[in-house]
Amino acid sequence: MLKHSSYSKRYIYHSTTYFRQRYFGVDEIEVCNFCVQKCIYYWPEDGRAYVALGKALSKQSKTAEARAVYEKGCQATQGENPYIWQCWAVLEDKMGNTRRARELFDAATVADKKHIAAWHGWGVLELKQGNISKARHLLAKGLKFCGGNEYIYQTLARLEAKASRYEQARYLFRQATKCNPKSCASWLVSHQFPACRPLCYEAWAQMEMQQENNRAARQLFERSIQASPKNRFAWHVWGLFEAKMGNVEKGRKLLKIGHALNPRDPVLLQSLALLEYEYSTANLARQLFRRASELDPRHQPVWTAWGWMEWKEGNIATARKLYQKALSINSTSETAARCLQAWGVLEQRIGNLSAARRLFRSSLNINSQSYVTWMTWASLEENQGNSVRAEEIRDLYFQQRTEVVDDASWVMGLLDIIDPALDRIRSVLNLDPASQQSRLDSLRTILEGENGNNIDEESDSNDMESESGFDVDAFCIERLSLDPSKLQVQMEFSPPSPVKRSREKVL
Repeated sequence: MLKHSSYSKRYIYHSTTYFRQRYFGVDEIEVCNFCVQKCIYYWPEDGRAYVALGKALSKQSKTAEARAVYEKGCQATQGENPYIWQCWAVLEDKMGNTRRARELFDAATVADKKHIAAWHGWGVLELKQGNISKARHLLAKGLKFCGGNEYIYQTLARLEAKASRYEQARYLFRQATKCNPKSCASWLVSHQFPACRPLCYEAWAQMEMQQENNRAARQLFERSIQASPKNRFAWHVWGLFEAKMGNVEKGRKLLKIGHALNPRDPVLLQSLALLEYEYSTANLARQLFRRASELDPRHQPVWTAWGWMEWKEGNIATARKLYQKALSINSTSETAARCLQAWGVLEQRIGNLSAARRLFRSSLNINSQSYVTWMTWASLEENQGNSVRAEEIRDLYFQQRTEVVDDASWVMGLLDIIDPALDRIRSVLNLDPASQQSRLDSLRTILEGENGNNIDEESDSNDMESESGFDVDAFCIERLSLDPSKLQVQMEFSPPSPVKRSREKVL
C-alpha cells in the first residue's frame, strides 16, 4: 500500500490520524501513533509527522519520548522546519527548562522569521518570566515580519490593560478583531499558540468587566458567540459574568449551552458544579464534578475544586484524597501550587499546623510569586502568636518577588509597525495633549463595529439585560438547532458509547 511516496497517501495518513485523535479520544492513541510512525518511516523529510507524534506523546506525559521525536525531526529536516523547533520549545517551557526553550524559540525564528507562533510563544515565555520589555520587543518583531496577528495584538492589549492603559488596550483589541473577526473569536488553543488561552472578544470583555463597564462586556460576549457559536471560552466566561452580576439563572443557562455545544469540555461542567454548589445542592455539584472528571481525568482543576467543596461540606478524608489525586497528575504545575495552598488551608483549619506549614512551603517552591500563599502562611503564624515569624514571612515575599517595571515608551516604536496613520493613533492613545472630550470621541470611533453599532464604553445604569436586542434563546434555536429549555435532558450523565475500531480496518 505504501510503496510510493505519493502526496495522496501521505494525506490519508495525516487525515486518519487527526480524525481518530479528534473523534475517538485516548482509547486509540496507540493506533494514531502507529500511523504517524509509518509516516516518519516512509517520508522522514515531512515535519508534520514529527509534530503530530511529539504532541501525542506529550499529551500522554511521555516527555522524554516527545523530546527525542522532536530532536530526530530537526535532524531529518536539517533544522529548516520551524514548527518542530517551536513545538519542542513549548515542551521544554512546560517542563520548566526556560533557557532551553529560549534557544529553541530562537532556532524556530532563524528557520523562518515569518513563523508567527514562535515569536508569540517566545514573547509569552518572557512575560511569564517577568521580562516585559523583552516580551514587547519579540511581539513587535512578530508584527514586523509577519504582519497583523490577532494573538499578538491580544497579548499586547492585555499588557496595556494590566498597566491600566485602557484606551491603548481597546485600540489593540480592536486591531485584533480586524485581523480576522471570526478567527479572533473562535480559534482554539493549538500547538502554535499554547499560552494564548483567552480569546480576543473574551479578553476584551474581561477588561471591560474589570472596569465595571457591564453593558460593553455583555455586548462583546454577544459578538463573540455570534462570530463563533461553539466558542466554549465565550460561553464559559459569559456565564460566570452573569452569575457574578446576580443573574444566576442566566449564568446557569449559558454554562449549560456551552456544555451542550462542547460535551467533552470539563471546564464548563466544573464551573457549573461550583455554581450549583453555591445556589443549589452539594449532591448535584458532586454529580457534575464526577462527570467532569470522567471527561478528562487529567484535568487538575476539577479535582482541586471538588476537594475544596468536600472540605466545605466537612468531608475531610474525601477532600484529602481528591487533593492527592490532583497532585498525582502533575506535582509541579501552577495548578499544583494552588492545590497545595488549598490543602494547607484545610490542615490549618483543623489544627494540623505542621502539615499546613509544609504544604504552604511546597506551594511556594512551585510558585514563589503567590501573594495569597505568603500572606496565608503569615496569617497562620500571626494567629499562633508568632508575630516575629509572620513579619519574616512577609519580608521574604517582598524580598523575592519579581519587580516588573512597565512604561508606555514602547508604544511609539510599535505604532510604526501596526499602523501608518500615526497622527490619529497618537491622539487616540493620548500620546499627544488632547482634551478629555476628544479622547472619548476617538474611543467611540475605535469601538465602532463593522455594522455601525457601537460598543458602549460606559453606562449609567449597567442593566442586567442586553439593550442590543440580542436573544440568546432565539439564537440557539435558529443558528444551533438547540432548544435551551430542553437542556436539562442533555445534561444527563450517561457515558458515551465507546467506538471500537481495529487496527486492520484503519490500515
